[in-house]
Order: sequence, then C-alpha cells, then structure tokens
Amino acid sequence: MEIIYWNCIIAHGITAFSYFGIPIVIAVLFSKTKATIPSKFWLAFFLSGAFVLFCGFHHFLAIFEQHIPVSSLHLGILNIMAFISLSTLLWLMPTAYQIVEVIAKFQEDARELQRSQQMQQLFLDQGPFGAYIKDEQSRVLYYNKEMQSRFLVGPIEWLGKTDSEFLPDPEQGRLVMVNDQLVLKTLRPLKLIEEVKTPGNEQPYYWLSFKFPFSDHITGERRIGGISIDITESVEAQRVIADLSRQLEEKTLTLEAKNQQVTYLSDMVNMLYTCESEDEVYQVVALTCTKLFPSMNGCINIIANSKNYVEMKSFWGSKKQSKEIFLQSECWALRRSKSNLLSPHHPGVMCSHLIHPVSGAHLCIPLLGQIEVVGFLHIHSLEEIGSEKQQIAEIIARYLAFALNNLLIKQRLTNDNLRDGLTKLFNPSYMQTITDQRLAEAERLGQFIGIVFLDIDNFKSYNSRYGHLTANMALQALANLLLTSIRSFDIPCRWGGDEFVIVIPNVTMETLTERVEQLRTDISQMQIKDGDQILESITASFGIAISEPGITVKDLLSRANQAMLEGKRTTKNQVVAYRHTDN
Repeated sequence: MEIIYWNCIIAHGITAFSYFGIPIVIAVLFSKTKATIPSKFWLAFFLSGAFVLFCGFHHFLAIFEQHIPVSSLHLGILNIMAFISLSTLLWLMPTAYQIVEVIAKFQEDARELQRSQQMQQLFLDQGPFGAYIKDEQSRVLYYNKEMQSRFLVGPIEWLGKTDSEFLPDPEQGRLVMVNDQLVLKTLRPLKLIEEVKTPGNEQPYYWLSFKFPFSDHITGERRIGGISIDITESVEAQRVIADLSRQLEEKTLTLEAKNQQVTYLSDMVNMLYTCESEDEVYQVVALTCTKLFPSMNGCINIIANSKNYVEMKSFWGSKKQSKEIFLQSECWALRRSKSNLLSPHHPGVMCSHLIHPVSGAHLCIPLLGQIEVVGFLHIHSLEEIGSEKQQIAEIIARYLAFALNNLLIKQRLTNDNLRDGLTKLFNPSYMQTITDQRLAEAERLGQFIGIVFLDIDNFKSYNSRYGHLTANMALQALANLLLTSIRSFDIPCRWGGDEFVIVIPNVTMETLTERVEQLRTDISQMQIKDGDQILESITASFGIAISEPGITVKDLLSRANQAMLEGKRTTKNQVVAYRHTDN
C-alpha cells in the first residue's frame, strides 16, 4: 500500500506539473513570436486557460488526498471546475466554428504568400543578374543562383560572411564594403561599376551595380540590397577601342603629315563616346569623312531591323553614287563580310546598289558589330583609293561599328525608352505601368492616388501662329515647370500632343486641388522666350480625380479626362474635380 500511495502522489505531481506547464509554454511561444490573439477570441482563450489550470490544480490537490480538510476543499473545487468546464464547452461550441474559419483563412493567406514568395524567388534565381542582400556590417544574408554559378559556391557558403572573406582579392572586398557603408550612411541608392575577380579566373569581371538601402520590417534593422549586371563585354569593347586609338597614335606620330588625320580621328572617337543617338553617330562620322576625304563622296548604309532591306542613313559629298534603299544581296561587302574595292586598278565585282553610270573607285567596308554585320561604309572617289586611304576608312568603319554597339548597350542600361523625346517626361506606356503598381500599393496602405489631366488651351491656334518649332518650345517650357513643381516621387507624363498627365501618390482631394490650382496659376504666369522675343502666355485646363478601392488605371484616367473636358467646355483655364454622378 505504501508503494501504491507514493506512486499516486508522484503521478499526480507530474500531471499537475504538466498542466501548469501548458500555459507557461504557450505564453513563452506568444512572447517569442510576438503573435496576437484576436479580441473576439480572448474569452475563449481565458476560459480554456482556466480549464487547464483547474485540471492542474485538481491533480495538485490529489497529492493531499489522505488529508480530510483538503479533500473537502478538493471536492468543492471539483464541483466549481465541473460547472466552469461545462459552461466553457457549451460556450466554445459555436465559437469553435469561427476559429476553424479563421484558421482556414490564415492557411489560405499563408499559401498565397508562399506562392508569391516562390514567384519572387524564381525571378531572383532565374534572372541573368546577380542579386544579394547584406546587413549593416556588410555580411551576406542572401545571394541568388547567378552569384552561386559565377563564384562556384553553394547556396549557404557565403551566408554571414563579408566580401573580404570570400573574394580572392581582399582589397576588392574592402572597396565593396566601403561602397556598402556609403549607401547606409547616405541612405541613397548608389550606381557604380565594380571590378571583381572570381576564383580560378585571372581576368576580372566588370559589373554595373545598383545598391540601395531598405529596412527589414520584421526586425527594423537596415539592409543593403544590390543587383549587379555583367558589362564585361562592354568594358572590353571600350578597352579595344582605346587600344586601337593608342596604336593609331603610335604609328602616326612618326609621320608629321599624318598629325592632322590623327587629330580628326581622335576628335571623332571622343565625340562618338558622347553620342546619345544613332543620328548623332552618323553626323559625327560624316563630318570626319568630309575632313579626311575632301575630294570624295560617301554614305553610311544600315541594315533595317527587319533584315529585309538596307537604308542610307547619312551622305556627304557632291553627288550620291548609291541607291538610298536596296536589298542586302546587292552589296558584296555585306555578302562576304569583308571590304570590296572596285577601281580601274582593282577590277572587282560591281555592287548592284551603285548608280549607273559607274565611274571612278568604290570601296564598301562592312560594319562588324559584336554579333553580326549591321551595315557598311561606302566611299567613292574619281581617282584611285590608295592603301593609306583604305586603312583610314577601315578604321573609321571599325570605330563606327563599336560606337553603334556601345550605343545599343547604353540604351539597354538606361531608361531612354521610357521618356518622351521632346519633353523628357515619361511616356504613356511607362506611366500606365507604374500607375498600376502605385494603385496596388495605395490600396494596400489605405492611401489614395491623384491623377491630374491637363490640356493646353487653344494650342492649335498657338501652333498656327508661331509654328511647330516655337510651339515645341512652349511644350518644353511647360514640361520644365512641371518637373520643378512636383515632388520627386510624382510621375509626370506627356500623354500626347499638348496633353499631359501627372500621377500624385498619397494625396487627398483637398490637397490635390490646392496644388493643381497653384500649378494652374504658375503656368498662366510662365514667361516663354524665343531668343529675345517674349511669346504669348499659355493657359491650361485641368481635370483631377482621386482613386478608390478597386479602380483601374483606365477608369481613373477617364475620370480625370472627363473633368478636364468639362473645364474646356466652360471657361477653360480652370481646375475641375471629378464628381460621381447618380445614373
């Protein structure tokens, strides 16, 4: 009996300890995870907790079962506990269904979040760029598969390490960390070109890196995000051009008569580096050829994007000796991807793009791009084209090809395709895309997006009075005023012609009305000059609208446009806000 007695006491004691431990473990779990209980379930949690504690208290009192006073107390508590347990059970039965619904909703949200995270992870892992996240000490917290394949490392090998710990060159690692700290110190994005060596490769990679600061919304700590794009080929191309330039200078310095040619070519190279469009490249090369070949004619012919024909893009000299549009097969330089010379001393094959009667010497030099031939340079001379002139023409063609290739790379790395050519404001396509994103963000944050649709009053007559060029100056002046009047994160767009749209995030109708009214006043007071001539002032009619949950970009723009048209139908030069109308 003694053994049975102590066995019961130990069993009741362990059971009581377990019951008392349940709320303690749950409390620690909620404290560590910072989870919260919905207010409508507080009573259910309280009664459930009380039930667990009563059960523990029941086993705790059972330890003293042999003592009569305690047994009476125990019996009373058991009765109270039984009543509370029954009440709790009855009360929790309808609540249990609600808890199940909440759990099901939570699981569905968790699955949606997981799918979204999987898509984000897929984008980062499959993208042709290196992506990474670091903490405030420049320790790596994440890096994608592109980084893993570049540096031949596993998915967790770099985690918790700094660049100086895993890069082959410690000095490169130190410079990377200095740039990281600069981002954290200024709290502004940083764009730079980084030179990085990978294990087992003596030749470095060159990356165009974009680093930016952000905050971890869970811990509140600052992080450094980064995306790096491999531009090694572009850098190497720049170096090839520089090497060719140095070689040319070394060879021509020995001959005083070639100094002027070197100067012209050097000026051309420097100007090509700063060209922002293909037309500028063609103008620079044509000007250089005019100086180097003053007695010759020539043109630049480029293969169209469709690959169906060749088009003359630039011409210099007194008379055109080639068709302006023709097939690729009509030029032997394009067929063979090498120069083709036709002259009295070199009776080669005649190109079909030449205009009859054909006389003198003709030199066609292909423009060898990075992957394929993009066109050719055509030189015509009444006299023989000597080997020195051929070499110079081939150098010009080489620089022209490099310039076109570099311009293509530059255009890919910039957002020129996002902006209007005249006003430098965003184009409608980009505006609609980014507005769609801003609407989603505003709805998630409980904010509003404002749309301003403005149209210059009587611009057709203004255009007729001053002409297109002067009218374009007015459009540019208005665009400059918009850029100086809005916030940095507002989105100005040239919608088309004399119509403009401004997207203003996080704004109320009252604030939007005040800001647009001030903008309307500034436009009417704006002074437009054409040289010394002061042009007639312009005014504009404005339509404004505020977003609402579920609205699309198309509908929001339509509302602002309706309001603008209402203003133009009445007195013009006014701000009209869109109002809902009952059908």
